[in-house]
Amino acid sequence: MKKQYKLIDGTFEPNEAKNILFALFNSKINFHAMESFGITIRTSGDTSAHDLRIKQLSKASSEIMALMRKAEKKNQILKIDGIVTINILSKKNAG
Repeated sequence: MKKQYKLIDGTFEPNEAKNILFALFNSKINFHAMESFGITIRTSGDTSAHDLRIKQLSKASSEIMALMRKAEKKNQILKIDGIVTINILSKKNAG
């Protein structure tokens, strides 16, 4: 089963776009940081997947910041489409 939800759909000034996107990215970074911290405290287990995801999100966040600055300098607006796709899988097919 597959469902799609429109999370972001609109045209934004660079400052508005920055606020929206960084709220999303910071939320995901915080999620992975807390998961990593919890694993470390509870089990001293492997946090490499969370650590990698934090690096990926941080890099994307930096790239987005550069785009926002460029758009702001050129007095441009940004069209953002963000769709979340959810696929429901059996556990044996997940991965």
